Amino acid sequence: MKIFRPTAILLLLIFQASCDFSPAGSGCRAPFTASSGPFLGSEAPNFTLPDLSGEPVELARLFNEKPVLIIFWATWCPTCREEIPVLNEWIKKYPHLQILAVNVQEPAERVRAFAEKEGIRYPVVLDQEAEVAVQYGLVGVPASILIARGGRILYYGFALPRHVDRLIQE
Repeated sequence: MKIFRPTAILLLLIFQASCDFSPAGSGCRAPFTASSGPFLGSEAPNFTLPDLSGEPVELARLFNEKPVLIIFWATWCPTCREEIPVLNEWIKKYPHLQILAVNVQEPAERVRAFAEKEGIRYPVVLDQEAEVAVQYGLVGVPASILIARGGRILYYGFALPRHVDRLIQE
């Protein structure tokens, strides 16, 4: 019986962790999954997605000008919401860095209303079919990918990169 209790607790924790990447009411089914994506140091896959006004935004055009921090996010994600003030501050603090928020699998109207309500000051694009999320090997949100000027991936993680200033100087 002593072995059963730790095993049951471990299984419960694993199940709970799997729910952290899915929206409330989804039955803890991740909205998108992927098994592989780009690696650190590799070339960032290019994509073109519509922004909130429907205009196309091409990643390669952005990273040819300056480093780009891609944030994959969703409106239902509490951690994503917590990152908004930090990212709004980074726009002022790092003018040589382009921030691009990629919303995954949500309707444009919901995302537009959320962005206005929360005061998002950086560009938001819509990955409604999660094609770019899969291309980048995402398993949940939030996820951050820092791309050097020219397109090389410098950082890939579930948290905002620390020492952004040092990373974009490389």
